[in-house]
Amino acid sequence: MRSDHRVAIGERSDRDNRPGLVTEADWVPSFWNFLLKLDRADLIAELIQNDLDEGATRTVISFERDRLVCEGNGRPVDIAGWRRLRLIQGAGDQVPAKSRKIGVKNHGLKTAFTIGDEIRLSSAGRSIIQTLYARGRGKAPRPGASDVPEPDPDAPDEGCRVVITYRRTDVEPPVGEAIRLGAVDTDDIDDLFACACAATPEQFAGIVSPDFARRYEVVIRHWRLGEARFLFSCSRPRRVRKRVEVFRRGCVVSGTVSGLPDNLQEEVARRLLPLRGRLRERAADFFRRGARGDRFLVEVSWPVNARGRPRAGTGRFRYPIGYPATSEEARTGHGAFFNAPIVSDTQRHGPATNDPTNAELRDACESLLVDVLVNHVLPRWGASGLWPLVPDTPSDVAVVRPLLAVLAVRGAVPAVSRDEALELLSRRKSRRRHAGRPR
Repeated sequence: MRSDHRVAIGERSDRDNRPGLVTEADWVPSFWNFLLKLDRADLIAELIQNDLDEGATRTVISFERDRLVCEGNGRPVDIAGWRRLRLIQGAGDQVPAKSRKIGVKNHGLKTAFTIGDEIRLSSAGRSIIQTLYARGRGKAPRPGASDVPEPDPDAPDEGCRVVITYRRTDVEPPVGEAIRLGAVDTDDIDDLFACACAATPEQFAGIVSPDFARRYEVVIRHWRLGEARFLFSCSRPRRVRKRVEVFRRGCVVSGTVSGLPDNLQEEVARRLLPLRGRLRERAADFFRRGARGDRFLVEVSWPVNARGRPRAGTGRFRYPIGYPATSEEARTGHGAFFNAPIVSDTQRHGPATNDPTNAELRDACESLLVDVLVNHVLPRWGASGLWPLVPDTPSDVAVVRPLLAVLAVRGAVPAVSRDEALELLSRRKSRRRHAGRPR
């Protein structure tokens, strides 16, 4: 879509306004402020999210000497996608936003500008550029994008390749507030790589589902530090009670990078709910089910050992990608993760506090958690089944107390009689005495 066509859209919009009113914005200064608020640590999540939206099952992210390259094996960019990529920011008015996808605002890709000045996106024989130097390197910074995608014989046939050239000099916009986007050095890139490797298992565990994407592989490479592979998979679900299914989900970690995180295993419970109200409009296909797409899933999960026994953990919200581990707002307050079509805050660091559907989704997840504890976890594991409810911090007791109260009302809190408690205490003392004897 060419620039003169975009002007025509704006003029048509203005003609629809009340007499004497126009719709205009001096957007460039605001754009620089927008970039300044972005977090470099979010880049990997945004790149994988774009691939997931296009049905990918594999994402390879390569930290090369002078650039970062991301390639996924999903669908190629379509006509609507090229129109969005032509806009340096935003979507939903002049061009359609993504429909029923995880990312819809055309904002996430801009985290690439936290490490570079230019983004090149290639797919199906064409490519487009987004840059902070639309007037050329010899002139003052100004954001811009290619007018139309250009032919590119090196573009991948499937998916999309994103190339971000590292920023080597500071960017100081001449308009708006005094802003400086700093140059990126080797230590910055090394830190980004290390943080990505450490966070990947937990942050992306929620992207695999028995009937959406049963396997997903993330490969993160560094030209000097090595390669890390993260293979996510899940088992088939089985019903444990009416409308409640459970399955196992995990991440196998391998590679040559030192200090990689451990493998991940968690048990997941899910439930189908009617899709109503605002959720009907914005729930991503990842969560939708039913012949007419009129139902959606919520999930709760918790860490387990190889036998399936619950372990301690720090529960967080997922959408289905997990929010950053450093975000206090993203914590559920106990050891269980909640995975649902959450509306994120403006930084995508946690659920938006002003969206009423988020409170409804939390209630639905808590109800599911109580049901699966009562009917599945506690009967099998006894007191160990309470680990998913252990508060993350002492201040989170208020979050857990109502759930414990419901368990108590339903007679599901593991308890022992006085005689049983004395017998268990006697056994423990006996074991300690025997353990202290010389062999």
